[in-house]
Amino acid sequence: MAVAKGPNGLRVTRRGVVCLSALAAGSAAVHAQQTAKITKASKQVAGYVEKTPFAAQTCVGCHFYIDPDDCEIVEGPVSPTGYCNYYAD
Repeated sequence: MAVAKGPNGLRVTRRGVVCLSALAAGSAAVHAQQTAKITKASKQVAGYVEKTPFAAQTCVGCHFYIDPDDCEIVEGPVSPTGYCNYYAD
C-alpha cells in the first residue's frame, strides 16, 4: 500500500482528511450562526400597544423583553406595561 505525502512532506491519511473536513464544516456552521441577523417586526405587525389589555401579560414579563425598554423581536422602544401578539412567558 502506497503512502501519500502532502506538500509539506507529512503523511496524508483518510482519517486525517475526514477529521479536517468535519472541523471545517463545524467551523462554517458556527460562523453562519454568529453572523445571522434577526429582523425585528414593526410595532404594527406585532400588534403592539403601549398599555396591555391583559393584566397578566406585559412586556416586562415577556421572554423577549430587554430591560429597560427594548425587545428582541419588536423594533423600537417598548413600554414595560405594553403588550404584543408575540408575548411569551
